[in-house]
Amino acid sequence: MSELDHTVATLKGLGEALNKATLSLDLSGIGQARGQRVELRDQINDYLIPRMQRLDAPLLAVIGGSTGSGKSTITNSLARADVSPSGVLRPTTRAPVLICHPDDEPWFLAADVLPELARVTGERGDATGQTLRIRPVPTLRPGLAMIDAPDIDSIEEANRDLATQLLAAADLWLFVTTAVRYADAVPWDFLRRATERGTEIAVIINRVPPGATGEIVPHLQGMLTEGGLDGVTIYPIEQTQLNDDAQLAEPSIQPLRAMLDELASDAERRAAIVRKTLEGALASVPDRANGVLMASRQQDEASDALRVSMEEVYRQAQSNIERDIVEGALLRSEVLDRWQELIGTAELMRAVQSRISQVRDRLTGFIKGRTAATTEVQGEITSTLEQILLDHADRAALDVVERWRELPGGTQVLDEDRSLESASPELKASLSSEIRNWQDDVLDLVRERGAGKRTTARVLALGVNGIGVALMIVLFAQTGGMTGGEVAVASGTAALSQTLLNAIFGEQAVRDLATEARQQLLHRVGTAFDLDANRFRSRLWGTVSDPGTTDELHSAIAAYTATRNG
Repeated sequence: MSELDHTVATLKGLGEALNKATLSLDLSGIGQARGQRVELRDQINDYLIPRMQRLDAPLLAVIGGSTGSGKSTITNSLARADVSPSGVLRPTTRAPVLICHPDDEPWFLAADVLPELARVTGERGDATGQTLRIRPVPTLRPGLAMIDAPDIDSIEEANRDLATQLLAAADLWLFVTTAVRYADAVPWDFLRRATERGTEIAVIINRVPPGATGEIVPHLQGMLTEGGLDGVTIYPIEQTQLNDDAQLAEPSIQPLRAMLDELASDAERRAAIVRKTLEGALASVPDRANGVLMASRQQDEASDALRVSMEEVYRQAQSNIERDIVEGALLRSEVLDRWQELIGTAELMRAVQSRISQVRDRLTGFIKGRTAATTEVQGEITSTLEQILLDHADRAALDVVERWRELPGGTQVLDEDRSLESASPELKASLSSEIRNWQDDVLDLVRERGAGKRTTARVLALGVNGIGVALMIVLFAQTGGMTGGEVAVASGTAALSQTLLNAIFGEQAVRDLATEARQQLLHRVGTAFDLDANRFRSRLWGTVSDPGTTDELHSAIAAYTATRNG
């Protein structure tokens, strides 16, 4: 691969990386980098790559400037034809017009330069800002084309963006201002940027009062020199009546026409201008790209802070749920009432000191044949657990929203979506199913661990559902979250359940069963909450680019810089 091909390849890679690195968060100082990203990406695709591949292509001069500076009138006068509409309504130039000699038309129709702009031919017809009207003009000489660009300070943002894009695709700027506006800030900002990139510039100062050229031109020349634009040629056009074709009188534009004609006829001079502008633009790429890279890293840091804060909230929510489980938050009210009705707690408490077999037998007598009552206990567990989980989910969602509103970029990502302030409808709809599925998991554990002959007989005597509920009660038996009489009741209930299970499975096996059942519950809850948190992740990643694009941009800049330095 030649050096030229390698440079073009790295430029393409950089252009692709810039396209992906969208700077969408409205962070402090990121606005300038956002515009720089678009401008550099467009210049790579619109100018640098096609120009490097065809150094002998016609030189492209873009006529740019402020609103009402007379760009279209100057374009028509140079073409000696009505090629670009002019008038008092602003903006007059909505779709850019490119004029060239008919021999050069195929090059511009091929869409190598400014490839994203659709081509339109003919004198009139529908054209939007995203089109480039090609007008072949026999009065121009081959080798040089001109574009009448929209206003750089247009009231329409799309026109300003397009003007910037066109100027970045130019070999030569013909910058138009007027005698009363040449000190305006916006044109000087563009001129400084052109200087930083080594772009060849000529300044046209239009509507100079008759006799004032000797005063205004030196003053403007001094301003240019002071601004680092020493050596820029100024072409004054005095205020005068337009002719019948609404064009400038030929003497007023003769110096400008002579310069363009000479340039068109001198291939070596055109090549020198192309090389100067191209080399200046290529040299400016790393610094401009690094500005975008810094902004992309800033956005990554902001989005990462949002993500981390959200993950912390949901991680804490699951930790709080585990705490509620082990501290007995579920062993209250209806759950305890139903379980006590099922096993006869008061009477059996008096038998706790008897042999385990007697306790087991008494429990069997109470539970056996009472499937409906067991189902009621499971239902109460489902209802209570579901409400606890929903409370935690609602608190987590609101906590994330409140944190994000305090973090850079968070309000923009939330986008006033109030639905994010509570658990999603999908979570609410799925929790009952998840809890029932977990209860089925517990029953499967009971069946699996009760596979031995002796154990099987005991399980069958009590019923899988009854033993499963007893295991759930043991699971929620740590009563750190209760007070007063609740502790005594829950402790007694849990003790009986523990005694029953120990008699069937053995003490260590019961501990293992409770641990596994708890882990399964927490896993199901964690999965459900993680899916609920995806709402925030989706909103975040739908707003910002993938963090990997920053690394891709860094690599693309490094590859281009290495090619330049090599």
